[in-house]
Formats: sequence, structure tokens, C-alpha cells
Amino acid sequence: MDYNKLLEQLRMDEIKEFKLEPSQFSDFYEVWRSYPYQNAIRGIAGRNGLITYRRANFSENNDN
Repeated sequence: MDYNKLLEQLRMDEIKEFKLEPSQFSDFYEVWRSYPYQNAIRGIAGRNGLITYRRANFSENNDN
């Protein structure tokens, strides 16, 4: 799976989300740790280790 492509599609709002199974995380993490736009992506933990990645909504994180 091309995780870098998925991250870019998510960041550019071409896709709304993607999900990872626990077995996929170590391969994903190798890409994630060098991804320059980590702050644009939000990971949401779910049941049984499932993680849903979505584009970060900066307006909900803005305290002003």
C-alpha cells in the first residue's frame, strides 16, 4: 500500500479518510515518521486497534 500517496490525498482533501488495521501500522509508521505534514493529519484510535486518519480541521483546534 502506498501510504505516502494516501497521506497526500488526505492532506489535499482528495479523500476524506483512510483506516489502518494494527497489522499495517509498522509499515505505515516508516512513512509517517518522515512525512513533512504530520500536523495536517489526525489519527483517531478506534476499537481493536483500528486507526482512522483524517485531515485535521484547524478551525476546531483554534482557541481564538
